[in-house]
Order: sequence, then C-alpha cells, then structure tokens
Amino acid sequence: MTAVSVTEAPSRPAAPRSPLGRRFLTVWVGQTVSVVGSTVSAVGAAVYAYAETGSAVWLGLLAGLAALPTVLAAPLMTVVDRLPRRTMMLAGDCFAAIGPTLALVLAVSGRLEIWHLGLAAFVSELGTAFQSPAAQAAVPLLVPAEALGRANSLAQLGPAVGIVVGPLVAAPLVAWWGITAVLLVDLGSFAVAMLTLAAVRFADAPRAADAPATDGGWAPVFAWLRGPGRPFRTLIATGAAVNGALALFNVAVLALATEIGGAGRAGVPVAAIGAAMVLGSIVSGVRGVGPDRIRTFVIGLLGVGAGCLVVAARPNLAFVAAGGALAVCLVPAVNAASATLFHERVPADMQGRLFGLRSAIGGGLYPVASASAGVLIAHVGAPLMDGPLDGSLGRLIGSGPERGAALVVLVAGALVTAIGVGLARSPLRATFRAG
Repeated sequence: MTAVSVTEAPSRPAAPRSPLGRRFLTVWVGQTVSVVGSTVSAVGAAVYAYAETGSAVWLGLLAGLAALPTVLAAPLMTVVDRLPRRTMMLAGDCFAAIGPTLALVLAVSGRLEIWHLGLAAFVSELGTAFQSPAAQAAVPLLVPAEALGRANSLAQLGPAVGIVVGPLVAAPLVAWWGITAVLLVDLGSFAVAMLTLAAVRFADAPRAADAPATDGGWAPVFAWLRGPGRPFRTLIATGAAVNGALALFNVAVLALATEIGGAGRAGVPVAAIGAAMVLGSIVSGVRGVGPDRIRTFVIGLLGVGAGCLVVAARPNLAFVAAGGALAVCLVPAVNAASATLFHERVPADMQGRLFGLRSAIGGGLYPVASASAGVLIAHVGAPLMDGPLDGSLGRLIGSGPERGAALVVLVAGALVTAIGVGLARSPLRATFRAG
C-alpha cells in the first residue's frame, strides 16, 4: 500500500514536552467546560423525561434525536472548511445555545413538554455537528506539530469528565430545582466556551505551498480519498465498526449493572468507566502519542477486549466496574492517535470536512447499534444463556436469562479484539508510522 502523502510543514526536531501554550489551554478550558455542561443537560433531560412520563421510550427518543444531526449535517459539512475555524466554532456554539434557551423560556413560562426537550436536543446537537469538526481541525493552529498528540489527548478529557460529573450532578439538580437548573448550567457552559474563544485569536488553516486550492466542496475530498488518502477510508470504516461494538458494550454494561446492583448502584460502573477515561486522558496528555499510531490503536482495542472478558466473567458489580474501567482506560489514547493522524496527513484545508465525515459515519452506526443492543440482549442473549449455552459458556460466566447482557459484552469484546488483530497485521501500521 502506498504511503500517504504528508501535507504538513517540514518536520521539526522532536520535543515531546513542548508546552501547549496559553492559546490552546484557554480554548481547551472553554471547550471542556462546554462539553461537561452539555452532558449535565443531556442527563438531566433524560432524568426529567423519565420522572415525568415513567416511560423508557422517551429516553430512546431523546437519545435518537440527539444523535441524528451529526448524520443529517454531513452533506453540509463543506461550510466548515469555507469559514475560518474560530468563526465556525463561535457560530456553532451560538446555534447550539438556541436549543436550551428555547427550552428554558418554555420551562419558566410553564409550557414545557417532553417533546420540547427532544427538539431542543436536536437543535443543540445540530450546532455541535458543525462546531465539533471545526474545533478538531483548529488544534494544529493552536499548538506546534510536536504537541499535537498531547493536545488531542487532553481534548478527550471533557467527555470523560462529563461521564463522571453528568450523572452525579444532573439527578440532584432536577430533583431539587427542576429542569431549569440543568438548562442554566448548559447555557452557562456555552457562555464560558464563547468567552474563551473570543479571547483567543488564531489564523485560518494554512495551505502547503505546493497544494492546489480546492473549491471547498466534497469532490476534492472524495478525490483525495481515492488517491493519496485511500488508507483513511480503512481508518474511518474501522472507527465506525469500533463505535458500533462500543455501543453494544455501553448498553450491555448498563443492563448488567442494573440487573446486578439495582437502580441504586447501577451508576457505580458508569462512574468507574468515566474515572478511567479521565485518568487515561490525563496520562495520554502528559505522555503524548507515540510515533507508531496503529500500535496505539491495537493496544487500546485489545484492552477493550480484555475489559469485556472481566465484565462478563462474574455476575458481580465489582467485576463490571473493574472490567469497564479496563476496557475504556486506553480509549482516549486511541482517539488522540486517530485525531493526530488526521492532523498530520490530511490537507489542512479539508480537515473540517474529513472530521465531519468521520463523525457522520461513526455517529450513524452508533444509535443503530445502541437500539440493536436491547433487542440482542432480550431476544438473543437471554434465550441462549437460558438454553443452548447454559451447559457450556454458562458454566464459565453464569447461566440464566439475566446473563444475556454478559453474552453481548463478550460479543462486543470479540469484535473489537478481531479489529485490533486485523490492524496489527495490516499494512496500515507501516503506512501511518510517523517519522
């Protein structure tokens, strides 16, 4: 397989401990606060919807409406590379803030209905669908090339902190002060993000001297993917498959935690998973991403597989929490390695479109896999563990219909492990090796 053309500036001497700089850290703090605030709002809306309706159907609808914009916005993602990164980020944040603002007005006036929260989530995530790829593509404008790995690792911290803080903060806020409290938290976090962005100036994406100008549409992107960027087609497809497997894992782990620990302790594994991702983001941010990007992928994916084995090994909440933490602790490093590859190898003036395309493909599979997970647990896993697999696999992980979720976790782990082994044996490792 032909090596991918490098469109970055000439290589600089390695300096793994190069400071990230005030500009990046300022923007990063604002974006991290915004992600945490949005997570608190999303969890709070789910808690409120369930408390008001008593139906899990609304939880699925809210999650589905929040996931749709990333897919629907894909054809319009060309705008991300036609506007300056900072302008696109500010515009995306402003649009995303419309959703919680409308919901807050309706809540204060006493006219809020559950479907309004779904609409608010859709509008908010539509803004984020454009803001997020612009933010990812802006990283090379804020840090030197040798600090990209560390910067991309720290970018994983916001979602990880949100996983820990969201459930802990959202439920009490809704219980004590209602839905208005979490909406105010969300709007406050948007304000922090926009203020930090307004305080930092950075140039637009540079173009290599020998790189031809593009028209900002999809044709140059697809032409590049058919040519020097062909390996990225495999990378994007691999990421989508991993996302699908992780969606099965997430739903099955929550089902296992609820089955074993009850509603009162079901959040323990979720907190452990979030804490592991926070720790993984910090460690990866300090150490950076090694030159062998695919090796990082492989180790991280094998870690997911090992964690799945621990989760399914025993019907014990401690095993679920420990296995969940093991499964995700290296995921931030994998995400950082992926983002760094995009920054290093994708032409700067089409990075926004490629990040958007990656999110759309991966994001499109995630809700489908999440919805399928419940069906697999109830109608495939449970009957198998209470019948054909009772005397074989059941002897190892426990039998009965309540172990259907454990079987789905094992399947998810097997899928991710197979992907990791395939990557280790593929030519991509040599293709994407830095240096």
